[in-house]
Amino acid sequence: MSTPALLRSFAGSLLFATLACHAAPIARPAETGARGTLLLIGGGLDDDHGEVYRRLLELASAKGTPRIVIMTAATGPQEQEAIDKTEALRCWSSDVQVEIVRRETSTEDTVAAIDAATALFFTGGDQERITARYRRDGAETEELLAMQRLLARGGVIAGASAGDAMMGATMFTGGGSASALGIVDPETQPGPRLAQGLGFLPLALTDSHFFERDRLGRLVAGLEASGTRLGLGVGEDACLEIDLAHGTARGVSVAESLLVDAAGLERDGLSRRGLRARLIGQGEVVSLRERLASPRPMSSPRPPGPPHEVPIVEPGQNRQLASWRLFRHARTASSGVWRLALQGWAIEAWAHPDEPGEFVVEVAVASR
Repeated sequence: MSTPALLRSFAGSLLFATLACHAAPIARPAETGARGTLLLIGGGLDDDHGEVYRRLLELASAKGTPRIVIMTAATGPQEQEAIDKTEALRCWSSDVQVEIVRRETSTEDTVAAIDAATALFFTGGDQERITARYRRDGAETEELLAMQRLLARGGVIAGASAGDAMMGATMFTGGGSASALGIVDPETQPGPRLAQGLGFLPLALTDSHFFERDRLGRLVAGLEASGTRLGLGVGEDACLEIDLAHGTARGVSVAESLLVDAAGLERDGLSRRGLRARLIGQGEVVSLRERLASPRPMSSPRPPGPPHEVPIVEPGQNRQLASWRLFRHARTASSGVWRLALQGWAIEAWAHPDEPGEFVVEVAVASR
């Protein structure tokens, strides 16, 4: 193994040794099985995104009146966000009961609110504020155990932006794709910035604002460093519903999300090859559990000929959604490679001929 590979291996081992060394957990409740539902919302959720709010309220009202607790720990201006999300929920349901839990809400009041709830909604901001409040020093706090009880009784935990990012056992804490891939930036340390999440989703690593902030490189580097096979990149306005009992992901919104399978990942310098991916659109269901149980997926040779370059026009949505357009082209095109050139790195993708809807992805970094 080369020296860089040894260093990467050591860094990954060190990360997970750090994540594993926590204070002794509080005794778990009797039932914390894989049940309940997660809603991963990539950010930018406006009040008029009815398909997302309606699904949250439908799930929250499965056993009667929806009782939703808005968790504002991640957000800077908590009061503004509390008012905004309360009004948004009331636009879509006249009988919803809403309670606000802030960073400074006491443990006793927080646990009581969660135990009475049918759903939680974590607002956006900084995901490290969430873990600092509810998983202090890696311990399973009383609040976190109450959240686990909510899922165990079939409840819902939704999260937007930072609330999406903290769902897994491991979460991103910041940084962009270039630095995560190891491209040297004088102001940042190379490599993905990872920490322990709240652990609601053991099946995948999640990321938010995915297409708009070109986070494929960051997600791939995070999967590699954490030893996680599956990644879920959720775009703005997008929502994925995770059924924990069945291990499935379903698209809720018109806006799409991306599943990345890193089982076949191979390194070539700073480039990563052998990745598989698929878009998850509204109503589409993917079994994460079956994917994890399946063998390494077969790759597909790169089609001949020069790639089709995906153009970027700045500013505006064309710039923000360029990587989504690349994946959409790769899904629908009958042949050819699609390429998006970014700052110091590029994405290349082509349709897999034997797997409809799937494509092969490479993250290319120029040799230095």
